[in-house]
Amino acid sequence: MRIVYKTILTLSYFLISGAWANTPKLEFSISNGTTKSFTLDELKLKLNTHEITFRDPHYSKVKRYSAFLIYDVLQLAYGKEWEKDIYTDVAFTALDGYTAIAKIYKLKEQGGYLTFFDLDVKEWEPVGRKKAIPGPFYLVWTGKQQTTEYEFPWPWQLASINLIRFEDQYPAVYPQGARVDSSIIKGFQIFKYRCFRCHSINQQGGKIGPDLNAPKSIVEYRSRKMIKEFIKHPSKYRYTQMPDHLDLSEHDLDALLAYFWYKRKSK
Repeated sequence: MRIVYKTILTLSYFLISGAWANTPKLEFSISNGTTKSFTLDELKLKLNTHEITFRDPHYSKVKRYSAFLIYDVLQLAYGKEWEKDIYTDVAFTALDGYTAIAKIYKLKEQGGYLTFFDLDVKEWEPVGRKKAIPGPFYLVWTGKQQTTEYEFPWPWQLASINLIRFEDQYPAVYPQGARVDSSIIKGFQIFKYRCFRCHSINQQGGKIGPDLNAPKSIVEYRSRKMIKEFIKHPSKYRYTQMPDHLDLSEHDLDALLAYFWYKRKSK
């Protein structure tokens, strides 16, 4: 099955008279190549709005937002289509190219919200070291274990949502030919839900960080010890958007390296 992937970074609403906050639009695509979009006003007309209060880990404090249930958003956009077995994941792409991948079944859990208004300030409160503005759409989770460590996506400045079958969407990233029960597949799964959002393999994937396989694989010019240490503690070495991964075990890190070694043969 061939999937046509359209990443639509709708920058236009940033440029129209500075009024992007009033007219944001969210794009949706599915595997047959069809696309649709909804403006914020349209979403408000079609969906229930919720006021949520929870401790936002990106701000390290309690925040209040106006939001839609992410389940309701996906139901509106895809209907029964997103529950078909042919799809494995949903890709959430931000304006800067950051792409977070989520397993479909996780998006059916309670606790996921697409926020569109910060109730604590007149405009969006800047977040992070770079003081980014999370709007116009920011995906959050209110459950204790609904974090990125447990493979729940938290993208802000969300521009598009795409229903995909990962191995068809990103064939250069998928380890073709690897045994299902191998450490290579385990490492791929870790890369897919942790690293792919910022890094690419063979120029497929995130654009925030460097490609880890092309033109040369990271395992061809960095030692195993240094790669594992940097994945676990990047903040010890440089100012970076890459988060620490303190929960990854030695077994997890060995699996990631097995995946990198496997992919180095295919560029």
